[in-house]
Amino acid sequence: MAGHEWDWFQREELIGQISDIRVQNLQVERENVQKRTFTRWINLHLEKRNPPIEVKDLFVDIQDGKILMSLLEVLTGQTLLTYLHHLLGLWQSQTFTHS
Repeated sequence: MAGHEWDWFQREELIGQISDIRVQNLQVERENVQKRTFTRWINLHLEKRNPPIEVKDLFVDIQDGKILMSLLEVLTGQTLLTYLHHLLGLWQSQTFTHS
């Protein structure tokens, strides 16, 4: 009888391990779907730029901030470089007047 109990516990442990693997696989797949969806959404908006920009690998391509800046420019309709220069000028003026 003891051998049958051990088999039952081994079976339950194996089922638990299989369930854990399935959950992990579903999480990875969900993350991949979200990454592809967001990449498509970004590319849809970046097509409007002249010249258009295409994101191929989301996590690599956004690291330097240029893609995000371009996306913000398309979404807001403003040139961010000019806006950033204005902010820098204001910051420098304020720093100068406080020193």
